[in-house]
Amino acid sequence: MKLLTGFIPKALLTANKSYRHKPPKERLLEVIELLDAHGELTDYNARLIEAIALSPLWDDKAYVKFETLALELAEEQFNLAFINCEHDEAIASPENPRNWKK
Repeated sequence: MKLLTGFIPKALLTANKSYRHKPPKERLLEVIELLDAHGELTDYNARLIEAIALSPLWDDKAYVKFETLALELAEEQFNLAFINCEHDEAIASPENPRNWKK
């Protein structure tokens, strides 16, 4: 299948039994370490990560603005990543932010 399409459909991937779901705090710490290792942990990025970490403390209006901006950025990144894919595949893709449910 990979030779025909360039990727393996998720349905054909075997389940990784050693995978354990990491809590959000642990994943956020890994992202910070990764950014720091690649020299991308600027003051700006650190402040964005801090804003994400503190987001449950925001009021509803600020959270909606943050969520809207994040979805717009995710859609833009998806459009760039799937620019050379077939339209129907891109629309049906689970990575498509337009298919995400709240």
